[in-house]
Amino acid sequence: MKKIVSVFVSLAFVLAIQTTSFSQFRLKVGPALGMNFNLHSGSDIESGSGFGIAFGGYADMNFTPTIGMIGGISFYDNRSGSYTESGSDPYYGNYTVDVSGSLAYFQLESLFKLQIPNDNFFFVFGPVLGFNIQSQAESTISLPAYNYTSKASKTTIKDTQVRFELKTGAGYDIPVTNFIIISPQVTFGYGLTDVVKDVKWKIMTFQLLAGVKFNLI
Repeated sequence: MKKIVSVFVSLAFVLAIQTTSFSQFRLKVGPALGMNFNLHSGSDIESGSGFGIAFGGYADMNFTPTIGMIGGISFYDNRSGSYTESGSDPYYGNYTVDVSGSLAYFQLESLFKLQIPNDNFFFVFGPVLGFNIQSQAESTISLPAYNYTSKASKTTIKDTQVRFELKTGAGYDIPVTNFIIISPQVTFGYGLTDVVKDVKWKIMTFQLLAGVKFNLI
């Protein structure tokens, strides 16, 4: 009899824990649109910078009031940048070369979320995986002494690699109704892989994102 009681008590305890855990689970989903400020650097390229847009969809999960996860898909995440190089030629004199690289990725991210207790403020940290969907370079040459600027020359950037990035940042949930939440977020992404195979070229990105979340659970 004691064993039977003990088994029932144990089952009740496990069920109570599972019920409590499930009761704490929250799920919000929705679209997001953002702006990137990209910093290009590397020993094989000139340092440059540029702006780009990003948009996608996100699932915001809370397992406890403080611990959660944000899973996201960026359908288009632009990491473009440009730079200007100046020099001098014995025949043509001074010249400038303007180079811009148009890069965009389809990205998957899985971010750990730390919610501030009894607050709408949260922190995120985690990996991002990007697959190149756009890679083009454009350059123009200017010769001030001849008042000449060449037509833009466009080429495809070849041998682009799968992008791996570590992202960290913070956000704030602004409830509009019990069902709708506006969620601005600021993050910094540090690119760990080179953009192109065998070329020392990395991208770091500051991102300002605004999302609309819909409470499902």
